Amino acid sequence: MSGHDDGGPAFPGQEINQQYANEPCSHGMSLRDWFAGQALSAFLSNAQFEAYRQTLDGTIPDDVQDLAVAQTAYHYADAMLAARK
Repeated sequence: MSGHDDGGPAFPGQEINQQYANEPCSHGMSLRDWFAGQALSAFLSNAQFEAYRQTLDGTIPDDVQDLAVAQTAYHYADAMLAARK
């Protein structure tokens, strides 16, 4: 997502790619993605969160709920990145 500080690579490694010397190394996921994934994991493993979702009982479509949860996870990731500065 453009416009957001991604925090750099979550698990940085050496910049050496000996097998393919002319190709850049991949750093994998960003720190922002890592933080969002950790927040999402916490949301989804929380029994109170699941109970809340059950109370919605179709009033909000599942795909809309899922998008809102994912956006919230990235909101927390952005807060974590801001707190690190």
